[in-house]
Amino acid sequence: MKKRTGIIIAIILVVAAILGVTQYKGKDNTKANSDVETAKHQDGDIITVTDRKGEVEVAYNPKNVVVLDFASLDIMDDLGIEPVALPKASIPSYLEKYKDDKYIDLGSLKSYDMEAVAAAQPDLIIIEGRQEEAIAEFQKLAPTLYLGSDGDYFASLERTARVLGQIFGKEAEVEEKLASINARKEELVSKTKALNATALFLMVNEGSYGAQGADSRFGYVYNEFGFTPIDTNIDDATHGQEVTNEYIKEKNPDFLIVLDRTYATGSGEGKATAQETLDNDLIKSTDAYKNGHIIYVEPTAWYIGGPGFKGADVVLRDMENAVK
Repeated sequence: MKKRTGIIIAIILVVAAILGVTQYKGKDNTKANSDVETAKHQDGDIITVTDRKGEVEVAYNPKNVVVLDFASLDIMDDLGIEPVALPKASIPSYLEKYKDDKYIDLGSLKSYDMEAVAAAQPDLIIIEGRQEEAIAEFQKLAPTLYLGSDGDYFASLERTARVLGQIFGKEAEVEEKLASINARKEELVSKTKALNATALFLMVNEGSYGAQGADSRFGYVYNEFGFTPIDTNIDDATHGQEVTNEYIKEKNPDFLIVLDRTYATGSGEGKATAQETLDNDLIKSTDAYKNGHIIYVEPTAWYIGGPGFKGADVVLRDMENAVK
């Protein structure tokens, strides 16, 4: 009997030992897996991202970031990332907090101060199309990302947001923001397409009109939002094809989408607004006017701000109000 009891106890001890080893290994594996999940990058690690020109090596989570692209600044703001320097002239209203003196002022998007850029001792510089010609000069100071819009608004937004998410370890936040924007866009497009409406995007600048076609920087109004361009032969000039009140009356769009460039650039003091310029009998004879479909978009978001999270919110809201 004692012998049998001894055998049973021995078996129990062996089984317990086996279970203990298994649990120990399980805990080690869990810890190892946890380490793999959390040990992505350390601050200062060199990572590779892709901007509009190709692959760029940058430091992970850089501290001194100089930004000359308002779309990137917009996205960084939503992600809780502060720059050390930026151009403060013509800054969009939704980014006005960056006029604070604690940020170095670089001037404007086109007339920027390279000495001030250098003085900021950047770890990373972010530029867009307005500064492309000086990219080599920026690269002498710090790794430089060429972001901003390439003419495809929402694709540019996704690229910029994902690059910044990768650099600053904010990928999850970025994807959540993009999912919300894309859901709103899809709902807007469904409403717009149901209207089967024609449109003309018009840039008003100091009393003159620049019509924007499907191949322009505002082509997404037609190509992505679902409006039919009233004219498929508009010249793809930077500020649009110059047109007249007679042209607008003749084309007679269902929707007239208007951007006041004079106001956007901050040079509108003492000059006629877009509303004042369009306040004439020829425009009042159009279907767009008669049906209340002349839409004045928020100019700094559309013209200066570029495809960021806040900028996209304004653009979508303008269009949502147009078709509600």
